[in-house]
Amino acid sequence: MKVLSVVMSVVITAFVGIGSSFAGSEGAGKSGSHGGRGFLWVLEKLDLSADQQHEIASILGKHRDEIGKGVNGVVEARQGLRDAITADVFSESAVRQAAQQVSGIEVQNAILRAQILNEVRPVLTSGQRDQLKKFASKRADKIIGFVDARLANLDKWIAAHAQ
Repeated sequence: MKVLSVVMSVVITAFVGIGSSFAGSEGAGKSGSHGGRGFLWVLEKLDLSADQQHEIASILGKHRDEIGKGVNGVVEARQGLRDAITADVFSESAVRQAAQQVSGIEVQNAILRAQILNEVRPVLTSGQRDQLKKFASKRADKIIGFVDARLANLDKWIAAHAQ
């Protein structure tokens, strides 16, 4: 189960990167993919053979429209959620509805990522699959560190202004 969680973390991270690179440079960072650390970065680090690159390109190409639809859907749904959260008049039902819409699209995207990973995994060597797991583990550690740092900053702000 832990291995599945690690693999899913990599896949989620990877497809956020894919989405960013497809979405263009608007809001995606200088290189269009979270500082270049999206799925394409992962593929480069796996030292894929030409045959592997071709097979994976075919897999991603087959799902390209679904990936684009999922990325655009989540961007639009998150904007709807931001709009509901920041509306001049608070409406719990509007926020709940918008959050559920984001959640539904993210579930669809997670299933797509899992399907694609299921197709990509057999193309990789066991060493490449191990490397993929290491990337996932490092990414999970970075996310935990990021969350911890954000909460520490929140605590500092609260302490400085709560008096």
